[in-house]
Amino acid sequence: MSPGLGFTVRVEMQADQRGRVLVVAAKEAGDALMERLTSSGYHCASTEKESGLAQVADTLQPEVVLLAVTAKRAAEMLESLRKVDRLQRLPVLVDLGRTRSADAFKRLAVDDWIRSADEVVPRLEAALRVGRLRDREERIRMRMGMLLEITQAATSSLELEEILRIAVDKVGRVTGTDRCSVVLVEGSHARTAKVVATQEDPSLVQLDIEVMRYPELRRALETREAVVIDEAQRDPLMEDVRTSILPLGVKSILVQPLICQGDLLGALFLRVSRADASFGRDEQEFAQAVAGVLANSIRNARLHTAVKKKREDLEEAYVQRYQELNDANRRLKELNRLKDEIIAVCSHDLRAPLQVLLGHGRLLQEGPLEAQQRQSAEAMIRQGKKILGLVESLLEKGKGEAARLSIEPRVLDVAQLCRDAVNELEILAADRGVALRADCPDSLMLIGDEVKLHEVLQNLITNAIHHARQDGEVVVSTQRLGRPDGDAAKVCVQDDGVGIPPDELHLVFDRYRHGGKGTGLGLAICKEFVELHGGEIWAESPPDTGCVFVFTLPLAQEAARNPRPPPAAAPAPQEQPRVLVVEDEPEIAAVLSEVLRSKYRVDVARDGAEGLARAKAQRPDLVVMDVFLPKLDGLDAAMALKSSTDTARIPVILLSAHQGVAEKVRSLNLGAVDYMSKPFNAVELLNRTERALKLRQGEREQQEKEKASALQRRTGSDPATGLHDRRGLLLRLEQEVARSRRYHRALSLAVLRPDRPVDPVPSSIADVMRKRVRHPDAISHLGGGVFAVVLPECQAEAARAVINRMLPDVEKVTDTEYRSAVADVSQDSDSVEMLLEKLGAPSPEDT
Repeated sequence: MSPGLGFTVRVEMQADQRGRVLVVAAKEAGDALMERLTSSGYHCASTEKESGLAQVADTLQPEVVLLAVTAKRAAEMLESLRKVDRLQRLPVLVDLGRTRSADAFKRLAVDDWIRSADEVVPRLEAALRVGRLRDREERIRMRMGMLLEITQAATSSLELEEILRIAVDKVGRVTGTDRCSVVLVEGSHARTAKVVATQEDPSLVQLDIEVMRYPELRRALETREAVVIDEAQRDPLMEDVRTSILPLGVKSILVQPLICQGDLLGALFLRVSRADASFGRDEQEFAQAVAGVLANSIRNARLHTAVKKKREDLEEAYVQRYQELNDANRRLKELNRLKDEIIAVCSHDLRAPLQVLLGHGRLLQEGPLEAQQRQSAEAMIRQGKKILGLVESLLEKGKGEAARLSIEPRVLDVAQLCRDAVNELEILAADRGVALRADCPDSLMLIGDEVKLHEVLQNLITNAIHHARQDGEVVVSTQRLGRPDGDAAKVCVQDDGVGIPPDELHLVFDRYRHGGKGTGLGLAICKEFVELHGGEIWAESPPDTGCVFVFTLPLAQEAARNPRPPPAAAPAPQEQPRVLVVEDEPEIAAVLSEVLRSKYRVDVARDGAEGLARAKAQRPDLVVMDVFLPKLDGLDAAMALKSSTDTARIPVILLSAHQGVAEKVRSLNLGAVDYMSKPFNAVELLNRTERALKLRQGEREQQEKEKASALQRRTGSDPATGLHDRRGLLLRLEQEVARSRRYHRALSLAVLRPDRPVDPVPSSIADVMRKRVRHPDAISHLGGGVFAVVLPECQAEAARAVINRMLPDVEKVTDTEYRSAVADVSQDSDSVEMLLEKLGAPSPEDT
């Protein structure tokens, strides 16, 4: 009996204790019940006053409450019980064996009633089971909630240290431990470990510990299994450290290893000191689940750290390698400079004597000579020129790749060039018993590098002579090809030798492997030189015998070959011509503007796209444009101006700081009036600008509307829309089909047919359709609102997607529903007319 508190605790405790019961009754009844319950194996305490409930609850920590009082007293005690935190959720039983009025008790909010002495133990057992199950469910619910919070933290963007701190805090709250820590190790046999998070003392974080001093930790790391010690003071494993843990009062220990995908990362360490506490099955399962989550987070953090370090190492290695390459590049530039100096010296020393010999040869030729002497002088001059050409070629090849990309363009006749090459190689052909002849009747003027084109012809003709059969024939022929984007010269070199297998035709121009034709890099260089002029080259194998090497070169535009019109009268000051300057360099744009403003009105655009938009909006009299521009380069912008009916006749002068590159030829063949290299002379710029404007003025006076319409029809253009007509489409389609078959590239063809004829076709249809296609694609109006679209290097599926995006725009402009048909025609052997008919295009008679 505790004096003044009004409760009695029966301290006799048996090994098979069945539970803890708080008896609320008068002294005599309470003692009788406690005697009965104690003998049955229960741990009991008795009280009869409300004031002693809290104290007895803390001392006994009961699991069930048994009331053995009157109904009125029971109601008062129930109200007091619900005010004590530890007693609020406990099951309450009422002993009805000592009262005559059971009905009064049934109105009370209790869990069960005991009607006789024989029911005391069974009813208590049932109440204890229910209470324990309820407590266990509550603990499980709390653990699952904590595990969820730990998992959410582990999968968030928090740092690993914060994740571990949250984990040990929640694990400690769930398990009621004195210490909850996470220690990490490097490998299974690590001698030291690092405390990275702890619930007990934050100052212990990042503390290095020796694994040997913690036998329970060592055992868990070695076996990779959880270690549970219920009685640390008596467990043999803790014998070596018992003197150390005795002052701490350690009761139970749980060590759960952290393992992820077979890698041992550390351990979760739990310790409790309460005498009645231990790590049961539920606590062990919870610790195992938490360890799995933490192990995965630790492994991911280590992988992230390793990847980050690897990236830093790679960046450091990259910087170091870049510095090494930069130094090597600097040394190579120095060597290249020395090589250029040597080549310059050799060039002078080799060419100077040849120039002297040629000069004296011309003096001899101009003097009085007999026929045989004149023939010898002419042969000497001719061969001297040939040696000079070989020297130039040798020096050019010694300059490397950059030299091959440089050209010296001029107007020349490719037919005459073919005839000259044939004449020069007739002796070589005769020595091998091969007949060599030229079939070049018409003059074909183009702008190109005579030396390089001569080398192409020499390589191809020599190659054909070597592979022609004995007493065979080699024929060099030329012809004009009509194209929507400008006529081209087609050159064929044909022999009657064994030919090339079809599966090797695409290899003959490969720099590193080739078919049966050609030796060394000759054909690869031919391909470079032809493409440098904006042309194409390929090989064909005729069905009968032999081989044909074909290349095409764009011919000079008509405007460049027509005689210049007479000078037009100078415009009045208020009618000064408008010049659009397209230049991305502010300093150069300022210089151009300053020079041109002395005679013209000047507008400035900063890139190709802006320049194209301004040209379409303002319709200037002349465009002065740089070749290399952001967003849209000068060549593409010039092509876009040329392809639009609104800007096709605006002359263009192209500027570039890269002297002698292929763009010079390409620009002139795209319709640009002139080309200037930077730096330029102000007087020369004004002269060329005036010449271009006079040329345009003359064209305006000479070309009438009927002539323009006839020219459109002749070049394959549709006057109503500005698109290709049927003739232009057939020429373009034939060209693209040949290219796709030669180079094994995709080619798609689409036909758009209206449900009813569209007449007239809206003039804006061309701009609407061009917005949906790429620059290389071609659109044609076949009449009656039927359109055909050629899509080079485009698979059929991608082409269908393009047409499907285009159809709503076309239907909106024409107010007519359309149907479409799309097919890949790259490997179709039918004629281009048949290809159109297959896709539902109308015949020429219908249109």
